[in-house]
Amino acid sequence: MKKTLVSALTTALVVGAASTTFAATNPFSDVPADHWAYDAVSQLAADGVIEGYGDSTFKGNQNITRYEMAQMIAKAMAKTDVSASDKALIDKLAAEFSDELNTLGVRVSNLERNADKVKWNGEARYTYTSTRDKSKADSKSNDDELLLRLEPSAEVNKNWHVNARLDASTDLAKDSTDPNGKHG
Repeated sequence: MKKTLVSALTTALVVGAASTTFAATNPFSDVPADHWAYDAVSQLAADGVIEGYGDSTFKGNQNITRYEMAQMIAKAMAKTDVSASDKALIDKLAAEFSDELNTLGVRVSNLERNADKVKWNGEARYTYTSTRDKSKADSKSNDDELLLRLEPSAEVNKNWHVNARLDASTDLAKDSTDPNGKHG
Protein backbone atom coordinates (compact mmCIF):
# COMPACT_ATOMS: atom_id res chain seq x y z
CA MET A 1 0.00 0.00 0.00
CA LYS A 2 1.52 3.29 -1.06
CA LYS A 3 0.91 6.63 0.56
CA THR A 4 1.74 10.01 -0.83
CA LEU A 5 4.35 12.04 0.92
CA VAL A 6 1.70 14.64 1.68
CA SER A 7 -0.29 11.94 3.52
CA ALA A 8 2.83 10.95 5.40
CA LEU A 9 3.39 14.57 6.31
CA THR A 10 -0.16 14.83 7.62
CA THR A 11 0.39 11.68 9.68
CA ALA A 12 3.59 13.14 11.08
CA LEU A 13 1.72 16.29 12.04
CA VAL A 14 -0.96 14.24 13.76
CA VAL A 15 1.62 12.40 15.84
CA GLY A 16 2.91 15.70 17.06
CA ALA A 17 6.30 15.72 15.42
CA ALA A 18 5.80 19.36 14.49
CA SER A 19 5.75 21.99 17.20
CA THR A 20 4.47 25.55 17.25
CA THR A 21 7.89 27.04 16.46
CA PHE A 22 9.06 26.76 12.89
CA ALA A 23 12.37 26.80 11.08
CA ALA A 24 13.50 30.13 9.73
CA THR A 25 15.06 28.89 6.48
CA ASN A 26 13.52 26.85 3.68
CA PRO A 27 15.12 23.37 3.71
CA PHE A 28 13.58 22.31 0.37
CA SER A 29 13.64 24.17 -2.95
CA ASP A 30 10.27 22.75 -4.06
CA VAL A 31 8.30 23.89 -0.98
CA PRO A 32 7.73 27.65 -1.32
CA ALA A 33 7.24 29.78 1.79
CA ASP A 34 3.58 30.39 0.90
CA HIS A 35 2.78 26.63 0.60
CA TRP A 36 0.16 25.36 3.07
CA ALA A 37 2.60 22.75 4.45
CA TYR A 38 5.71 24.94 4.53
CA ASP A 39 5.84 25.48 8.30
CA ALA A 40 5.22 21.79 9.07
CA VAL A 41 7.74 20.56 6.48
CA SER A 42 10.37 23.00 7.75
CA GLN A 43 9.83 21.96 11.38
CA LEU A 44 9.86 18.23 10.58
CA ALA A 45 13.14 18.72 8.70
CA ALA A 46 14.59 20.73 11.61
CA ASP A 47 13.50 17.97 14.02
CA GLY A 48 15.18 15.31 11.85
CA VAL A 49 11.95 13.40 11.18
CA ILE A 50 12.17 13.98 7.40
CA GLU A 51 15.21 14.49 5.21
CA GLY A 52 13.96 14.96 1.67
CA TYR A 53 16.09 14.02 -1.31
CA GLY A 54 19.75 14.65 -2.15
CA ASP A 55 18.85 17.36 -4.65
CA SER A 56 17.39 19.55 -1.82
CA THR A 57 13.79 18.73 -2.80
CA PHE A 58 10.90 17.38 -0.76
CA LYS A 59 8.79 15.93 -3.64
CA GLY A 60 5.56 16.19 -1.65
CA ASN A 61 3.37 14.95 -4.50
CA GLN A 62 5.38 11.75 -5.03
CA ASN A 63 4.21 8.38 -3.66
CA ILE A 64 6.35 6.85 -0.94
CA THR A 65 6.88 3.22 0.04
CA ARG A 66 6.01 1.60 3.35
CA TYR A 67 9.76 1.46 3.99
CA GLU A 68 10.07 5.25 3.62
CA MET A 69 7.10 5.75 5.95
CA ALA A 70 8.72 3.37 8.45
CA GLN A 71 11.85 5.54 8.37
CA MET A 72 9.78 8.56 9.41
CA ILE A 73 8.05 6.55 12.14
CA ALA A 74 11.42 5.34 13.44
CA LYS A 75 12.62 8.94 13.69
CA ALA A 76 9.40 9.97 15.45
CA MET A 77 9.85 7.02 17.87
CA ALA A 78 13.28 8.36 18.80
CA LYS A 79 11.77 11.66 19.94
CA THR A 80 11.45 11.92 23.72
CA ASP A 81 9.53 15.17 24.02
CA VAL A 82 6.11 13.96 22.84
CA SER A 83 2.80 14.03 24.69
CA ALA A 84 1.09 10.85 25.88
CA SER A 85 -1.54 11.05 23.14
CA ASP A 86 1.15 11.55 20.47
CA LYS A 87 3.08 8.60 21.91
CA ALA A 88 -0.05 6.44 21.63
CA LEU A 89 -0.39 7.41 17.95
CA ILE A 90 3.29 6.71 17.29
CA ASP A 91 2.91 3.30 18.98
CA LYS A 92 -0.13 2.56 16.78
CA LEU A 93 1.86 3.46 13.66
CA ALA A 94 4.80 1.38 14.92
CA ALA A 95 2.52 -1.64 15.27
CA GLU A 96 1.21 -1.14 11.71
CA PHE A 97 4.73 -0.80 10.29
CA SER A 98 6.47 -3.32 12.59
CA ASP A 99 7.79 -5.50 9.74
CA GLU A 100 9.38 -2.52 8.00
CA LEU A 101 10.73 -1.15 11.30
CA ASN A 102 12.29 -4.54 12.06
CA THR A 103 13.94 -4.43 8.62
CA LEU A 104 15.35 -1.04 9.59
CA GLY A 105 16.68 -2.53 12.82
CA VAL A 106 14.22 -0.64 15.03
CA ARG A 107 13.17 -2.90 17.88
CA VAL A 108 9.40 -3.00 18.36
CA SER A 109 9.04 -6.07 20.55
CA ASN A 110 6.09 -6.66 22.85
CA LEU A 111 8.36 -6.08 25.83
CA GLU A 112 9.26 -2.58 24.63
CA ARG A 113 5.68 -1.68 23.68
CA ASN A 114 4.32 -3.04 26.95
CA ALA A 115 7.05 -1.90 29.32
CA ASP A 116 4.50 0.10 31.23
CA LYS A 117 2.38 -3.04 31.72
CA VAL A 118 4.56 -4.74 34.31
CA LYS A 119 2.36 -5.96 37.15
CA TRP A 120 3.53 -5.50 40.72
CA ASN A 121 2.30 -7.55 43.66
CA GLY A 122 3.75 -7.95 47.09
CA GLU A 123 3.28 -7.76 50.78
CA ALA A 124 4.64 -6.17 53.92
CA ARG A 125 4.46 -8.37 57.00
CA TYR A 126 5.18 -7.46 60.62
CA THR A 127 5.44 -10.24 63.20
CA TYR A 128 5.60 -9.60 66.95
CA THR A 129 6.36 -12.50 69.26
CA SER A 130 6.49 -12.29 73.07
CA THR A 131 7.79 -15.27 75.06
CA ARG A 132 7.49 -15.50 78.86
CA ASP A 133 9.30 -18.06 81.02
CA LYS A 134 7.03 -18.77 84.02
CA SER A 135 9.80 -20.59 85.87
CA LYS A 136 11.82 -17.40 86.11
CA ALA A 137 10.25 -14.27 87.46
CA ASP A 138 10.21 -11.31 85.10
CA SER A 139 11.77 -13.36 82.33
CA LYS A 140 10.38 -12.49 78.93
CA SER A 141 11.70 -11.89 75.42
CA ASN A 142 10.17 -10.00 72.53
CA ASP A 143 10.89 -10.46 68.89
CA ASP A 144 9.93 -8.01 66.11
CA GLU A 145 10.36 -9.14 62.51
CA LEU A 146 9.61 -7.24 59.33
CA LEU A 147 9.33 -8.75 55.82
CA LEU A 148 8.89 -6.78 52.59
CA ARG A 149 8.23 -8.81 49.44
CA LEU A 150 7.83 -7.41 45.89
CA GLU A 151 6.72 -9.65 43.01
CA PRO A 152 6.88 -8.07 39.53
CA SER A 153 5.66 -10.02 36.48
CA ALA A 154 5.62 -9.24 32.76
CA GLU A 155 4.74 -10.97 29.51
CA VAL A 156 7.66 -10.75 27.08
CA ASN A 157 5.80 -12.45 24.22
CA LYS A 158 3.30 -15.27 23.77
CA ASN A 159 5.95 -17.84 24.74
CA TRP A 160 7.76 -16.06 27.56
CA HIS A 161 6.42 -14.77 30.87
CA VAL A 162 8.80 -13.38 33.47
CA ASN A 163 8.19 -13.56 37.23
CA ALA A 164 10.53 -12.27 39.90
CA ARG A 165 10.51 -11.99 43.68
CA LEU A 166 12.48 -9.59 45.82
CA ASP A 167 12.55 -10.18 49.59
CA ALA A 168 13.91 -7.95 52.32
CA SER A 169 13.60 -8.92 55.95
CA THR A 170 14.93 -7.74 59.26
CA ASP A 171 14.74 -8.73 62.90
CA LEU A 172 14.18 -5.37 64.54
CA ALA A 173 15.49 -6.53 67.92
CA LYS A 174 18.79 -7.68 66.45
CA ASP A 175 19.19 -5.14 63.65
CA SER A 176 19.53 -2.12 65.87
CA THR A 177 21.87 0.82 65.55
CA ASP A 178 22.30 0.84 69.35
CA PRO A 179 25.48 -1.09 70.30
CA ASN A 180 23.65 -2.69 73.27
CA GLY A 181 20.79 -3.92 71.08
CA LYS A 182 18.25 -1.77 72.92
CA HIS A 183 15.59 0.31 71.23
CA GLY A 184 15.06 3.67 72.54
